Amino acid sequence: MIYHVITTPECNLCCEYCCGKSFDEPESKLKFEPVPEKPIYSMAQLNSFLKKDKDKPISVIFYGGEPLLEIDFIKRLMDSQKKCKTVKNWLIQTNGTLLNKLPKQYVNKFHTILVSIDGGKERTNKNRGAGTWEKVTSNLKLARNNGYKKEIIARMAVEEPTDFFEDIMELIEPKNPEGFAFSSVHWQLDANMWHDYEKRNFLEWSKLYNKDITRLADYWLMEMKKGNVLRLYPFLGIMNSLLFGTQYFMRCGSGVGNFTILPNGKISSCPIMSGVKEYYLGDIKTADPNKLPFKLTVKEPCTSCDDYELCGGRCLYSNLNPVWPKKGIAELCGTINHLIKEMKRIEPEVLKLLEKGKIKRKDFEFLKYNCAEIIP
Repeated sequence: MIYHVITTPECNLCCEYCCGKSFDEPESKLKFEPVPEKPIYSMAQLNSFLKKDKDKPISVIFYGGEPLLEIDFIKRLMDSQKKCKTVKNWLIQTNGTLLNKLPKQYVNKFHTILVSIDGGKERTNKNRGAGTWEKVTSNLKLARNNGYKKEIIARMAVEEPTDFFEDIMELIEPKNPEGFAFSSVHWQLDANMWHDYEKRNFLEWSKLYNKDITRLADYWLMEMKKGNVLRLYPFLGIMNSLLFGTQYFMRCGSGVGNFTILPNGKISSCPIMSGVKEYYLGDIKTADPNKLPFKLTVKEPCTSCDDYELCGGRCLYSNLNPVWPKKGIAELCGTINHLIKEMKRIEPEVLKLLEKGKIKRKDFEFLKYNCAEIIP
C-alpha cells in the first residue's frame, strides 16, 4: 500500500500550467473546502493509522503543494518510524528547489525522488520560473555527491507548443554541461485538467507529439539493444504488462493501492481530490485502512475502449470531472492509443532481446504506484 502524505497545499513556485492557469478557472461544480497549510493531526494518530494497515509493505510519498516547505514534519515522521518500523519505503514528489534544505541523512533514506522538471534550461524556466532549472540540477548533483544512490525520476509536465522529443532528450542526454542526466523519466500531458481546450490547438500538436512518441520508442529500443533499459515510465509500465501480463485496476492505483492523507487527516483517493468533501473516504483518527470504501471508479468512454485494460482510464479525477469537450477528450485518448500501439509494435523485438539475455525481466520492474502514473 502507498500513501501520499500531503505536508502542505502551499507551493513556492507558480508554474504556468498549475498556479498560472488556476487564476483563469471558472468556479468549480465540485464543493471544495479549505485544507490546512500544515498537518493538524498528531504524529501518533498518523502512525496508529498506518500501523493498522495489513497490506504490507507500506510506502509513504511526501507530496504537496511543495512538501519540502514542511521539512520539520518530514523529519519528525521519518524519525518516528525508527520505533514504529511500519513504513518500508519513503518517496518524495518535489519541485526540487528546496531539496538542499533537507539534511542528507534524510535524503539518503528515500527509495525514490521524483522531481518536477520539464526538459532543458529554457523549457523548465519558462514553465516554472527563472532560475528553477539551475536550482533543481544543482540540488540533484548535491544529493548524488552526498551519497544518494537510488532512483531519481524526472517528472515532466507537457503541453503544446513544446518539442517533446527534444525536451525529453535534454533530460536523458543533456547538451548543457550543467545539466543532470536522468535514466528515469515520467511525463504527464496537461490535458483535460483545466477549462482551456478552446484556447489551445491540441489536435495539431498531438500529431507532432505522436510522431515524437514513435521516435522515442525507436530510441528506447535502440538503447535496449545495447543492454540499457531506460526507465521511461509510460513505456516501462505498458511493456511490463504486455510482456508479463502484470495487471492493474488503475495505473496510478487511486483508491485501490494508493490513498492520500490530507493535512486535516481526511483520506481521499488521490492528491488531486484534496478538499473535495464528497470524495473523502474517511479520517485517519477513526478509519480502518483495511476497510476504506471503494466508491470511485472510471466510467465511459473508458470502460468500452479497446485499450482500457492497458490504459486503466488514465486519470480518475479527470474521468469523473471532465472539463474538456468530448472531441478534446477523444483527441487526448488518441495519444494514449498511439503510445500503446507503439509499445505493441516493438514488443516482438523486446521479447527477442529478453530471450537472448541482452536485457532481463528485472529491468522492467518498479515499485507499483510510485507516483509515476504510467499513462501520460
